[in-house]
Amino acid sequence: MPPLELVRCNACHHRFLPTDGPCPKCGSVDCTTYSAPPVGKVLAATELHYPAAGFHAPHPLLLVEVSDAVRVLAIADGSLPAPGALVEVRSEGDVYRARPEPTR
Repeated sequence: MPPLELVRCNACHHRFLPTDGPCPKCGSVDCTTYSAPPVGKVLAATELHYPAAGFHAPHPLLLVEVSDAVRVLAIADGSLPAPGALVEVRSEGDVYRARPEPTR
């Protein structure tokens, strides 16, 4: 699984997902992209039974905390994992997807 791309602000040290704009915390444009492991812990999981147009119901969503306390809203691939489960997160452009981490 390829690493996740995250951003660190050199002014305030806030870490966040890549954006087209400045740091969401302090507004600085002095930011550095870095790689992080693609593994995170599920904080919350839900299924939307009436999702927005273009998505199939039920639409499984996860809130996942990855490295440096960065939180990602991801679409669950496969069954909906329980909070506390470890998942692998991957980026598909602006969309993040997560699946259960394989056992080692």
